[in-house]
Amino acid sequence: MWHTTSWFFRTWLKVTLALAVGVGVVWLCTDRAGYVVLAVIGAGLAECWTVRQLCREWAQEARYLCWWWPK
Repeated sequence: MWHTTSWFFRTWLKVTLALAVGVGVVWLCTDRAGYVVLAVIGAGLAECWTVRQLCREWAQEARYLCWWWPK
């Protein structure tokens, strides 16, 4: 289970850093605040979706690997 949890956090960190870099690139390459706001909103939505999917994956692994997790 620790392997799955560490995979969860590593994947979450990679996605978060990629989204932050994307927002930073938009911020540096544009002079309009509207594009930055759209990039931040898009990154926030992508982050929420990613966390939701990772939680599903973690829970599925817990159901298969842990006897104490409800099925």
